Amino acid sequence: MKRIAALAVILVLTGCSTVESKDIRTSGMTAGLIVTLPEATDAAEVSATLRVGTLTFVELGNGEELTASGGGKDVSLRHHRAAGVTNYTNRLDGVVAAGTEITFNLKRGGADDSAPTSTVKLPERVRLVAPAAGTTVSRRRDLVVRFDSEPSRQPSVLTWAGECVQEGSLELEPGRTTATIARGSIRQVTTTPTPGKDLSRCPIQVTVTRRTEGKLDPAFKDGSVTAESRSTRQINSVP
Repeated sequence: MKRIAALAVILVLTGCSTVESKDIRTSGMTAGLIVTLPEATDAAEVSATLRVGTLTFVELGNGEELTASGGGKDVSLRHHRAAGVTNYTNRLDGVVAAGTEITFNLKRGGADDSAPTSTVKLPERVRLVAPAAGTTVSRRRDLVVRFDSEPSRQPSVLTWAGECVQEGSLELEPGRTTATIARGSIRQVTTTPTPGKDLSRCPIQVTVTRRTEGKLDPAFKDGSVTAESRSTRQINSVP
């Protein structure tokens, strides 16, 4: 998953590591539990990280397991480890309906407390319909963004980012499916360009995200459980 991959790169550069769970109580773990609804996939992607502090990941041992369930499906999360970063992922096929509750269950053995009830409800899916992918847009003109969605009580966030522009965002109140990025709001970066490289124009990613926050099992020390729907289009930004 892109988010996990980006996190891995950041933490590798800052010196992350992985430890075995046998000496770590659940009450000492920070959990990062995420459900993602990809735009083009009829499934909910589930991922989890367990950490001690910021840079130390926890690897589960024999008899321990992370599972996710919802919509009548139940899957065991698969272990991945690279350069000190440990995470657990899988997908719930066909589970995309808004309001479906997803439950993460950390099963532990012996004297360690399990954490079976971290829950979050899926938000309504979003799908960008404008601008179309590949569109070239001048920063001196308004950019109208539209997306499809079922009626929702959840807010959305519109963001834009690219090599030649400063990152930006707009908060959209519940019910809105159209927004205008006013001319001049997408600003060119002010850093010194690499010789021979034109930073006045570049591809940028326009993304709309809808996110819900869930309830983390109290056995954990800290963390979060979230679900999000996201849709991205790459367009070309020019002066």
